[in-house]
Amino acid sequence: MNPEPLWRWLHWRCPWILRWCAVLYGGVGHLRRTAYQRGWFPQHRLPKPVISVGNMTVGGTGKTPLVMWLAARLHERGKRVAILSRGYGRQRSAVNRLVSDGVSLKGDWRSVGDEAMLMAHKCPWAIVAVGNNRYRLGQWVLEQTLCDCFLLDDGFQHLSLYRDLDVLLFDATDVEGLSGVVPAGRMREPLSAAKWATTIVFSRTEQAGSVASLQNRIEQSVGTSIVSLRLETELGVFTHIATGKSQEGWAFKGTSCLLFSGIGNPASFRSSVVSCGLTVGEEIRYPDHFAYLEKDVEAIRVKIRRLGLDLAITTEKDALKIKEHLKHDDPLWALNVQVRMTHGEDQLREQLNAICP
Repeated sequence: MNPEPLWRWLHWRCPWILRWCAVLYGGVGHLRRTAYQRGWFPQHRLPKPVISVGNMTVGGTGKTPLVMWLAARLHERGKRVAILSRGYGRQRSAVNRLVSDGVSLKGDWRSVGDEAMLMAHKCPWAIVAVGNNRYRLGQWVLEQTLCDCFLLDDGFQHLSLYRDLDVLLFDATDVEGLSGVVPAGRMREPLSAAKWATTIVFSRTEQAGSVASLQNRIEQSVGTSIVSLRLETELGVFTHIATGKSQEGWAFKGTSCLLFSGIGNPASFRSSVVSCGLTVGEEIRYPDHFAYLEKDVEAIRVKIRRLGLDLAITTEKDALKIKEHLKHDDPLWALNVQVRMTHGEDQLREQLNAICP
């Protein structure tokens, strides 16, 4: 059952119900974080440095690209990195699974989750593992292999694991996302919790123009000024999903496309595609982590033909899940998206060097 229609009805007709629920939800979140900060609940330490990347809103802020960016910077320095992920949407979620040992893949996207599989593909030299309890997962990884440090994917609310560096990510285009705590808004916990972050990073700054209003809102909530780091989305190549053939980002300029994705922030993806000069004839937005079936891919083929579009474009994460259903000549392409730090890279590198010398 999709709760979205009910949420919209309550938001329009009975907003006070959502506000009261948000007060309760936010209060519980605040008490939980306070309990960990004061030592009432224990935090467990892994024997290797832990770098957490997380956010405060429901939906995509660009955590996975930042995790891969950090992994690459550590790899450049000769560090053996282990990425710990929950593996959202996978089968048998209670079981610890090794996605990659840094040499070869050990599972498929159904058994380990789409984001974990994407990170394993994009960072083939990294260890990637999934499990619900990241402390136990880290211990389990160390029983399987050696590593120098851990990267914790989506870890800001995973308070039971001590982290040496706590990176908190905000989408610079999403000031509205900070309007309230779930279910009245999209915040996972009150914005004041941002004061516990070691480092605050703004993503998608090239689409926002200015981050001043977002930074002011955070500073008002935490009661102090912050030094923010900034990321821009950097577009790479288009990859033909069935064959692996690549084309430069400008290759499809002026062509018409069907856009489809199952991600947390489809609006940002659409903006990236349009910036490459394509015309979006139609867009299909599936739920985040959508598990494509053959019938879904066939429906995409039919829609391309019916609308007379040149091709279809999706994300790398979605491409992993539809490749098995494709024919060799299907005009379905994935856009490679990376991130580039435009402000604060030296500061972040210094923090990495300090905890993982």
